[in-house]
Amino acid sequence: MIAIVTDSTAYLTHEEAARLGVVVVPMSYSLEGGASISEGNIEENDDCEQMVKRYMGTIHTSQAALSAFHATFSRLRRAGFEVLCLPMSSRLSGTCANAVLAARELGGPIRVVDSLSTCAGLYLLIRRACAMVQAGESLEKVEAEMIALREKGRTYFSVDDMTPLRRSGRLGNVKSSISTILNIKPLLAVREGAVVSVGVARGKIDQMRRLTSFAEGAQGLLVVSHFLATEAAGDLEKQLLQQGRQVECRRVGPVLGAHLGSGCIGLSWLAT
Repeated sequence: MIAIVTDSTAYLTHEEAARLGVVVVPMSYSLEGGASISEGNIEENDDCEQMVKRYMGTIHTSQAALSAFHATFSRLRRAGFEVLCLPMSSRLSGTCANAVLAARELGGPIRVVDSLSTCAGLYLLIRRACAMVQAGESLEKVEAEMIALREKGRTYFSVDDMTPLRRSGRLGNVKSSISTILNIKPLLAVREGAVVSVGVARGKIDQMRRLTSFAEGAQGLLVVSHFLATEAAGDLEKQLLQQGRQVECRRVGPVLGAHLGSGCIGLSWLAT
């Protein structure tokens, strides 16, 4: 038996985690000087997203702890499971390093694959891994497939304000001069696990058009993600559905939201 482990930035619901057989190790966040709050499954964060928006700039986030991975892996091994862990990109968080260290300390059939992604990109990898596990594939085969498949992950997104990303230190090669003055919307992507700049859009209409254009020729499921941008996400989803595409719309939780800011919207898929 193989158990899939991930961190909370995959933003699975309780129902999805149960159905897919995924164990979620929480990230955490806090107001400056306040108590730490576990992120957990996405529906646990309903009352926290507005708090993150209100106190943007004073929210601190923490990676999934080494002790949490150690406890999770130990519990699953005692129950007779082999373990495949898919954490968020090592270039965005120390979460992957903690998972690797816990696996190394425990030994045995525990594999950690750096997803080189997060959020919807991580969710898509988890879906594929779970399908392989349910089909009876071996741990080694699932691990190899995830290493190959992560290179096919595509995530493009746009934010209303670059300040949270600048403050987070996770900008990769994004120029600090990019701003939202004159209604310019930065267009960003996750490539090789890091955030990079891929251009700008002028206003909301062009933002939607450019995000849609990135997915031209993409096959399979397209995932629209957003943090406090329900209307914009709905518009993007509608445009893609009108093109006959398969689309799913998902929320981003407070940990990533604190780094992306309200109004963030993105599009992810796995290339063929």
